[in-house]
Amino acid sequence: MLLKLIHLTDLNYDAPISESVVELRMFPRQEAMQHRLSFELQLQPYSTVNSYFDWLGNTVHTFTINGVHESIKIAATSVVETEKITVMPETLPDTWPVRASGDYQLYDYLQFSGPVVDSPQLAELAKELYARPGIRIGELGQRMIRLINTRFEYEPGVTTSASPVTEMLIHRKGVCQDYTHLMIALARSMQIPARYVSGLLHPDDTDISRFRGYTQTHAWCELYFPSYGWIGFDPTNSCVAGENYVKVAVGRDYRDVPPNKGLFRGAGKESILVSVKTEPLSVIPNDLFPEKIMPMGVATSNGAQLPFLPPSTGTYQQVQSQQQQGNTAVLLRDPQYHVQTQQQQQAPELADWRRVPFSSRR
Repeated sequence: MLLKLIHLTDLNYDAPISESVVELRMFPRQEAMQHRLSFELQLQPYSTVNSYFDWLGNTVHTFTINGVHESIKIAATSVVETEKITVMPETLPDTWPVRASGDYQLYDYLQFSGPVVDSPQLAELAKELYARPGIRIGELGQRMIRLINTRFEYEPGVTTSASPVTEMLIHRKGVCQDYTHLMIALARSMQIPARYVSGLLHPDDTDISRFRGYTQTHAWCELYFPSYGWIGFDPTNSCVAGENYVKVAVGRDYRDVPPNKGLFRGAGKESILVSVKTEPLSVIPNDLFPEKIMPMGVATSNGAQLPFLPPSTGTYQQVQSQQQQGNTAVLLRDPQYHVQTQQQQQAPELADWRRVPFSSRR
């Protein structure tokens, strides 16, 4: 499935903020069943962006905004091609109990920590899975998602991002994050390696009501099968993660994979508004960049947006004014930023500068 995904984040403050430090995990992962074709990050106000891989292989973008501001707008646009899962988990030969305790790479995915906590209520819920030695892990995974959907109600506002599993077990309500933490807790209580996945979900075009959690960042669980690897289960929607799921980051729990987190200096209070839009594509667009970072809402004289506004060129208004006079264009030549005059733009080699992948700066 070929998908275009737009992830919008608005951070607003009720009083001026003097400094913000932001960390983003919005870059889709490159995996065997998922191919990232392009990624574009737009910011307002604009700032220099750095990126790195965290210890789990997720791509992290970081930036700092210095100077007084009352809002930050972030738009992450991706084009991703996913493949259909050709295996049904319940048909795999892997059985419970799982012999994975000796694999140090799986150690963290077997431990209770953070919001994924053990409790007597969790043990009682696990009994309802009726697990017996020799049962296939795929069947156990299916039982988990059916049990969670039967016993719990999807309702926003009951929990927070820091809520432990015990709160959902008490209130019997939550959102995709809570459903995922609960399934991870169930799996780990049975010594099945389980990890948290943060990503985006494209709903069924013929029946949008079938899926929950697609209007914002979605979450689901992956269980480890020794004969195959990681397979995704979505307890929120009671299904196996398919080609309409785009994986962005993986971790032990939500704390490892928040789409954005950071700090700000000021007396104001922060509010956040997030929305996600997904669109299936019939063909791969021609104008894709492996990675592009640019300011939001700045246009050139021909209507195209300026890629990469260097901080040294002044304010947005100054750059827009210069551009209207026809004497400034902002171009990228890896890894430095350059401001070129209109006469310099006539040089034929400048056309190639725009095509330099930003990812080569690593």
